[in-house]
Amino acid sequence: MLLGSHHFQPPLSGAKLPANLEMHALPKRCPVDYCGPAKSASDGTMPSPTQSRRNVRIDSEKYLIRTIGPDDASDRWASWMSDPEAMHMLNLRARTWKKADILDYMKKFDQRSSLLLGIFDKQSGAHIGIFTVDINQVRSQFLVNLMIGEPQYRNKHVTSSIAMPFREYFFETLGLNMAMASVLARNAPMIHYLKKNGWKLDQTVKHSTKSNADGAMLDVCLFSLSRDAWRRWKKEHLARSNNKN
Repeated sequence: MLLGSHHFQPPLSGAKLPANLEMHALPKRCPVDYCGPAKSASDGTMPSPTQSRRNVRIDSEKYLIRTIGPDDASDRWASWMSDPEAMHMLNLRARTWKKADILDYMKKFDQRSSLLLGIFDKQSGAHIGIFTVDINQVRSQFLVNLMIGEPQYRNKHVTSSIAMPFREYFFETLGLNMAMASVLARNAPMIHYLKKNGWKLDQTVKHSTKSNADGAMLDVCLFSLSRDAWRRWKKEHLARSNNKN
């Protein structure tokens, strides 16, 4: 499942999410007109050089989300990024990724304000996907992107399983006030998912992103989820779950 930032290049495309490609957000960097500008360590927008790298560990019942390291780079991960459908969904230029490219990609993340996290199956230990999160401490915002790369885990409710503990960590443990995401306007399944899970559509930016496939200009939807909205959604979600039991 893909929920994308519109500059990795963009996120998802296609009104119908292919059955064998579940992606839920992938980045590169937080857009300055939406997440807030990156400035310098002195104003708190970027991390201080002395700020410790975050060692993130988020547990759900079936999956573990943790900080990625060089030992996690693999040819298998590279194959996710080389998948033609992934390239289309993320508006990536056609290319074949190698393990060395994954290692270079890791270097873009300082693991302080710019996080690269892996998603792992607890039972098998398999690496099945990644999160990227860009944090703006000054604005107390974070831009989130997710990719479920392993085909057998797509459309298997992985996103639903990890959503609660993931949001709990960033909203409650880190105390951030706002989550942000961007989705191609034609990606109806992802837009439906976000709205169903408490996200608010703030703006649709017309002709925002150029397609790497045919050069067409694509519309992008900008979404946000406040900590208060998350708490309301969590309360309602837990109430529904209790009623079912």
